Amino acid sequence: MNENHFQPLDAISAHRYYQVYSLVREWIYEGLYAPGAKLPSEAELCRSFGVSRITARKAVELLVRENLVVSLQGKGTFVVEDLADAHTLGDMDQLIRKVERLGRQSEIRDATIEEMPGSDATCRDLALKRGAPVYRASRVRHFDGEPIGAIVTFVPVDLGITFSLDEISSDPILTLLEAKGLKISGADQLVGATLADTRIASVLKINIGAPIVRIRMVVFDVANRPVERMISYYRADRYHHHTVLGRKIR
Repeated sequence: MNENHFQPLDAISAHRYYQVYSLVREWIYEGLYAPGAKLPSEAELCRSFGVSRITARKAVELLVRENLVVSLQGKGTFVVEDLADAHTLGDMDQLIRKVERLGRQSEIRDATIEEMPGSDATCRDLALKRGAPVYRASRVRHFDGEPIGAIVTFVPVDLGITFSLDEISSDPILTLLEAKGLKISGADQLVGATLADTRIASVLKINIGAPIVRIRMVVFDVANRPVERMISYYRADRYHHHTVLGRKIR
């Protein structure tokens, strides 16, 4: 890997490991590090990006969590041979349009918002200190008069952005963040299946143990700071994910 690919990072960023992670992740998907290729060592990342060893290690840990790389003790960190197990890159603008369209086609009810200490999982996803204050917004999405989804969103208080009940009842928080001046660059989204517990079953008016779709999304601003964590539960019989795939013809 030519060191000309490395770029100095903004010294004022409070979450520089996300910048290291994002850049290396992009290089992997662009093929600058091919499957099986060895990544620079932590010491090399520190020198190239001007960051601490802890920052470099946290960036690599995120890549490992995404199944993009594997770390072999005593040998180094390598890009996985089969990137099919890695996350898929998508179009953020397309996601925002989808969220806005869903908002127009459905109705929000039972909205609440409160300030509270973030849970360990929330603080980890939002790169906050343990117990840091967050805004927790919850609401239930209805379609044709039926509850189809329960959504809980967490936003760091230190962003200095607040929301009213009317706002979160009429617009998705993702679009509200942009409307309030935050520039969004991307998101990490994980979609999986689970079974409804007592609370979710009651909210969505389904049987306990019924299949539901669970979506976890962490949204990042242009400085690669995580600014929103959203956990959504949708009835499996009312959730559809439609993707049109294409490929480059060489």
